[in-house]
Amino acid sequence: MSDATRGLLDGTTMQYTYNELGTVRASYENGCIGFEWLAGPMQGEADDGFPYNAREVGKDRYFVSWHEPELPGFVTLYIDFALGEVSSSVLMAYATENEQIHFDSASIDSVDR
Repeated sequence: MSDATRGLLDGTTMQYTYNELGTVRASYENGCIGFEWLAGPMQGEADDGFPYNAREVGKDRYFVSWHEPELPGFVTLYIDFALGEVSSSVLMAYATENEQIHFDSASIDSVDR
């Protein structure tokens, strides 16, 4: 296992689908993550340039986190490439009256590493 590293997943693009939230494409480049919702209630929403940290916690298994200060939001993913699963914990609009917590799992549709 390694320490948390910015850029550990650089060059990776993945698409994953949540049962109720839809499909996301996430790309890791230059120590930052970018994403676009391809389907579901947030379809068309996209953003990029969020510096991320990642830690390899086993063979082809990673914890990844980033902060979205404008939302404000904090995202943590557990990615298991071998099993083809992503688990997420998201704190959205924290410290506001609209604060929400999302805790969900998705299936990985495709990965380009």
